[in-house]
Amino acid sequence: MRPEEIVTPQAALLRVLFGGETDAPEIVRKIRDWTEGQVDLDEPAFAATVLALQDAGLVERHQGAPDKRTGEVPVTYALTQAGHASAVEILADSLTRKP
Repeated sequence: MRPEEIVTPQAALLRVLFGGETDAPEIVRKIRDWTEGQVDLDEPAFAATVLALQDAGLVERHQGAPDKRTGEVPVTYALTQAGHASAVEILADSLTRKP
């Protein structure tokens, strides 16, 4: 990421999910790493961001089978077809933008 770029949490989340389905902690870590700390989502901010993208039909939430030991239900997020197209547009724009 170039220092002069300003990235929204929504764009950063779409970019991360372009790499494939993943869980919330990994998404937050990848966003923080890619934006060099410019976007650092806490739990409420992540929830609001992912909910807005779900409402827009760009991201979907998947629940796995409960863990036999802990009973925890794994949750991952993935791009929909529309989300994939949006992520491609964001990535193309970032590659063609002049510094």
